[in-house]
Amino acid sequence: MHSIDFNSLVSLISTNKNEKTMLTFHSIGDMDSVASATVLSKAFNDSIVSSPDRITANSRSMLEKMGYKDDTISKVFVDDAKLVVMLDVNNFYDCGSFQEKLEQFKNTIIIIDHHANTNIKKDNVYVFNDEKYNSASSIVFDLINSLDIKINPNDAILLAAGIISDSAEMQNSSAHTFTQLGRIFEASKQNYNSILGYMEHIPSPQARADTINDLAEASVSIQNNILFMFGKAHGHANVAADDSIKIGADISLFYSDIGGGISISVRMRQGLENELNLHLGVIMKSIAAIIDGTGGGHPCAAGAYGKNPGGIGKFLSEFNKIIFKN
Repeated sequence: MHSIDFNSLVSLISTNKNEKTMLTFHSIGDMDSVASATVLSKAFNDSIVSSPDRITANSRSMLEKMGYKDDTISKVFVDDAKLVVMLDVNNFYDCGSFQEKLEQFKNTIIIIDHHANTNIKKDNVYVFNDEKYNSASSIVFDLINSLDIKINPNDAILLAAGIISDSAEMQNSSAHTFTQLGRIFEASKQNYNSILGYMEHIPSPQARADTINDLAEASVSIQNNILFMFGKAHGHANVAADDSIKIGADISLFYSDIGGGISISVRMRQGLENELNLHLGVIMKSIAAIIDGTGGGHPCAAGAYGKNPGGIGKFLSEFNKIIFKN
């Protein structure tokens, strides 16, 4: 694995722009991963965006609103690609059905991510990993501009949606984030509220009912003056984890079963990471082996995926020891 800086990333993409390229992301692609991969695909003359399984409903809705067809995202691994670009993910395991293909891939792989802890022992992998960015879409916005590629207003809106969605509605942002969004607003003749309107996707009544039930059935405790919520999600674990913070939890952990494996999402109230000197991404990475998987993410939003659902009890115990020192 080779760690590269931004200028080297620009050069690597420019050098390979004529190569057959597949862009992909983590399992169940969210708004940030889908937007960043879709827009960056324009940097290559022969490219395809492929998902290991499916993308979230709000991501699909956003693509449709921006004029993309249902077949924009493929589900096929391009075996004869000369280049694979992975966005918003820093390991192979989180790429689900593509894991084995990526492990066996002999040509160049570029990882573009904003999470901590990348350690892939393959010499054909080049990694740009910078936590100063709040999203992969933010990185791609700078890449597109550095490559002198003009994007249309709809693609600019896609990147704005990726940036906003992965910043917890701007809570996890920097001065550079606002500068980027200002440029997007100006170019696309949009504003923050109008882009939020594009992003709005109302889940089905059943999906909303599932989340409400997940929150109602969750375990709630107060330790060291920290309100903690934990539970099993019958829908998406990340949705329940996000919503638990919105209703008052300081830290939340929800898990869901995924095809014989387990997906875990953790969230923390913004600002608490500094007060407690904690980084959820680092914590998830450190204990993911308990569920025979991998983990990572941001200081306040992270996750883990594994093949051992039976390890959730020990996983929670280790998580509590780190968070609450008990």
